[in-house]
Amino acid sequence: MHADDEPAIHLLLSHADDHRPTLADGLPGAAIREPSVETEELAPLSFYDVGAAGNDLEQQGWGVLAPTGDHGDAMLAAIAPLIAHRAAQQDRPVRIYRVPPRMSASQAARWRKQVFNIDEPEDIPYYQLLLGDLDELSGELQQVQSLGGCVGRLAFTSLADYESYAAKVLRWELAPPQVGPAPALFHTVHDGSAATTLGHRSLVAPVLSLAHDARSRARFPADLHELGDSTDPSPDDLLAHVDAPGGLLFSLSHGDGAPRQGWRSEQDRRSGQGAMSFGRAGSLRGADLAARPFMPGGVWFMFACFGAGTPDRSRFHHWLAHLAALGKFRGNVDAVLASLPRGDERPFVADLPRTLLANPEGPLAFIGHLDLAWSYAFMEMDDSKAKRPAKFYNVLRALVRGDRAGIAAQELTRFYSDTNDELAELHDAAEAQRSGGQPTTSDPRLGHLWMLRQDLAGYILLGDPAVQLPRGEPHNPVRPADPKNDSTHHWPTTITTEPASSPASRSPAPAVATPLALPALESAIHALLAGDEPALAVHLRELGLDRPTLERWRDRYTAAGRDALARHLRDGD
Repeated sequence: MHADDEPAIHLLLSHADDHRPTLADGLPGAAIREPSVETEELAPLSFYDVGAAGNDLEQQGWGVLAPTGDHGDAMLAAIAPLIAHRAAQQDRPVRIYRVPPRMSASQAARWRKQVFNIDEPEDIPYYQLLLGDLDELSGELQQVQSLGGCVGRLAFTSLADYESYAAKVLRWELAPPQVGPAPALFHTVHDGSAATTLGHRSLVAPVLSLAHDARSRARFPADLHELGDSTDPSPDDLLAHVDAPGGLLFSLSHGDGAPRQGWRSEQDRRSGQGAMSFGRAGSLRGADLAARPFMPGGVWFMFACFGAGTPDRSRFHHWLAHLAALGKFRGNVDAVLASLPRGDERPFVADLPRTLLANPEGPLAFIGHLDLAWSYAFMEMDDSKAKRPAKFYNVLRALVRGDRAGIAAQELTRFYSDTNDELAELHDAAEAQRSGGQPTTSDPRLGHLWMLRQDLAGYILLGDPAVQLPRGEPHNPVRPADPKNDSTHHWPTTITTEPASSPASRSPAPAVATPLALPALESAIHALLAGDEPALAVHLRELGLDRPTLERWRDRYTAAGRDALARHLRDGD
């Protein structure tokens, strides 16, 4: 406790070279009295069917947001099997929206109003998959869309990784579900720092206690395991337990930020920032997990700075600078902000979740923080009776009971919206005092609510928001297609573009049907494999495909055949 008798606020960020905490002593609790609050509000809007089950894709709808341009086209082609699968599940075409890059929050809100929300409410997809990194579709766009839907993101460095992820989702969703309760792993890196010590005591242990209590009442169907050596943490403490399929991992650690002398290169920063720090034992990076099983078919919720990625601007930047100007910041504010992009450096999704989602034996979804992650998210520093660890427990409970990942992540968005609404009410009351000529009074809740809102805004879901742990009865199941009946593969796609520059000319873009019938596609692939160029030319013309696209379909076709043959050889049938 500090002299002001308020608990310190700790940061889960370490230097990537020596793995010591960037802000070892934390900030005094009184620092939240200096919020320097942003005035831009993001009002929640929702158009999904509130009368239907949230997990029902047929009622709620699933769509894709992709950047404009050739790369957006290529990403859409790479996940075409997943798009066809979701179309079959929801029994109607998938809506695809083409979105301009690098939107601010206000631009994203305007795009939603002018493009996304122009359809009939029942035609607007509640589940939305964003394609591309943060310099293509911004983090602000993802947050704006999350306020009215279940939103996830795929951001890979190669088209092959998009194809790999789509194939992984289909493999898990078309296979029989796993039998028995899901393994639920709770891992704390006990590196001796104040942040992880407080995090275990005030977050991991309470959430685990809630899970044990709920499990005793048959409300948390999972096998619970607490991991993490309390004396000598090592990556082996975690890696020895992550091979079981269809499980859940909730971890707390520091995330690696800039070394004391800065990153050596842009590539070094992208591969290292947000890695899971194990103190003196080093870190787990994406490269360490690219070729080994790690939570196959599962979900990982990682509590650490920059665990999900690095934004172009921290929501805490102006607040930390304000504290430094007032002499209330302990240490060098530049050491904390050194991990943020500067100049022409781009924001990015962290390499650790990016690599794991591309890994065929990796998780289906990842929840983490796209900014600095503070202990404030789970500390009790106001008079609220709502225990903050409960909102994290709610996410885990939703996952193990079979909810889709987007529904689970909405638990955090719900708390964000409630906090945002209360903060807006305080601003409104203060404005009423000023306009009435009354002296304004400082409400002590203002700083608490601002800090909580900023922290909650940083959580994002990576992966398809419609995935679920492969246990129990799947939602909207689709049987493997019968090659003799191609009707389930004949799904048109609606293409929606950004609005025209003139408000008077704005109108919905026309629907563009792009059917791919399975027998015709299979015949084209056979012609390609046989080297029958005349027949191939006819097939390409009839299907409206170019040769590189068909070659990607051929690669998926042959890979799936090899996988099926390997399973038959392995099982002996």
